[in-house]
Amino acid sequence: MKSKLLLFALLACALPKLICAAPAAPNAEAQLTKIEHDWADAYVKRDPSFVQRLAADNFIFIGPDGNSVGKADYVKGMTGPTVFTTFDIGELKVRTVGDVAVVTGMATITAKSGDKNESGKYAFTDVFAKKGGEWKAISSQATPVKTPEAAK
Repeated sequence: MKSKLLLFALLACALPKLICAAPAAPNAEAQLTKIEHDWADAYVKRDPSFVQRLAADNFIFIGPDGNSVGKADYVKGMTGPTVFTTFDIGELKVRTVGDVAVVTGMATITAKSGDKNESGKYAFTDVFAKKGGEWKAISSQATPVKTPEAAK
């Protein structure tokens, strides 16, 4: 129930007249920026141990296709059919509300799943909660960004 209340509070912050998410404290911003870059490296290295440690037990990932998976399937997917050769993070914005942080950004990836090219630019939102002094990922969502040429 507590996590639902936190999620509701985060959603309420998005309302135009409410301003409750502050820019992250410098230490939190540096920690979360490092985590995001390490997470991207874990994709390229196909390292499931990183996300096993990072993700909270109730972690949920909503992929570019709109489907969601829990922690176990997400961790397993790190060594699945999609192979990343590059995963570059850009345009990070870190906001905190107490012990909760929302990180938004853009990622440009080079990846293949079998014969299918998954390369491109993706917008993402990651939600973290500080537990026992460590940031744990509780939710992640990725959306493909259409290029003007692809939209035609």
